[in-house]
Amino acid sequence: MRATTAQRMLIGLGVFLMVGTGLLFLTGNREAGRVAREMFVLGVVVGGTFWLGYRFRVLPRRDSFRGQTEALAFTPREGDPFGLLDLPFTVFHWAGSVRQIENTATGSHGGHQIVIADYWFAPTAAEQVDDYERYTCVIGPSMAGWSDLTVVPERLVSRLRDAIGVPLINMELEEFNRAFQIRAGDARFASAFVDARMMRWLLERGPGVGFEVSGARVMVFRRRATASLDDVADSLALYDDFVEHIPQVVVAGSF
Repeated sequence: MRATTAQRMLIGLGVFLMVGTGLLFLTGNREAGRVAREMFVLGVVVGGTFWLGYRFRVLPRRDSFRGQTEALAFTPREGDPFGLLDLPFTVFHWAGSVRQIENTATGSHGGHQIVIADYWFAPTAAEQVDDYERYTCVIGPSMAGWSDLTVVPERLVSRLRDAIGVPLINMELEEFNRAFQIRAGDARFASAFVDARMMRWLLERGPGVGFEVSGARVMVFRRRATASLDDVADSLALYDDFVEHIPQVVVAGSF
């Protein structure tokens, strides 16, 4: 579920309960006064929680993201104005209770139009647990003739989600198979793309890095530490480094 949808549902429920309590109060119901006071306290608590999250989590990152992207000559925007969450990238559809793209930026880089996005999701609905996973995603154009390809860090939720669907492809390097999942409809294309040099590059990047080819787009993503704010330039550099490691046979379309 998207974060904005969950927030609207919560606000709508609160309004419904407040209106219902008000109607009971007007009809002389003795319990209505007590329920109204409890609803007021609940509303203050819930509203305060949202405000604190916005003030100390969303705003600092938004200000940092804006400054970083403008320094790179990108145009920052709030939220997901391009509907990125509707794109069929696996990372946007891992099993989670709520998900959101909070910041987006667009600009010309390396002769191509590039989109940078802040994405997060919560695997569970446990409010007392800070299990948010935050990613910085860089999306650019793929090339004609490329098949869909997903190379993501090995994780239980992706395994559960992909148990039925695009087949899992194993590579010759067992260390890589333990660290990453590869899904592709065209095994020949996947083997050409993820060659020994690309596998070593991914393993050296550390946990939380992956990439996907989907239709006319390719996305490189990296997991962002909770306290990390200044990572946009590094994520763009990661994308450039990834492009440099795409095998020439793939670029030439001769795989």
